[in-house]
Amino acid sequence: MPKVIAQQVELDLTLDQVLTVVHQLRPEEREIIRRAIEPPAWNQRLEELLARVWARVERYPITEEEIDAEVELARTAIYAQGNN
Repeated sequence: MPKVIAQQVELDLTLDQVLTVVHQLRPEEREIIRRAIEPPAWNQRLEELLARVWARVERYPITEEEIDAEVELARTAIYAQGNN
């Protein structure tokens, strides 16, 4: 049974009691609780990640030549590890 401590008062609440309290909240308050206990959907997390990536790309643009050079460095390092 979950326990809640509110201003040093300890309550033993059943799930039904918790749900009753939650149902007494305004819809926007219930939405806050839902978001707090439910992780965001994978597509929302992906969109947020892509937004951060594109924001970084705009701040720190990279040329095709720089990309090609990094790929070549990575290939060289992988090849060197394979030959050891």
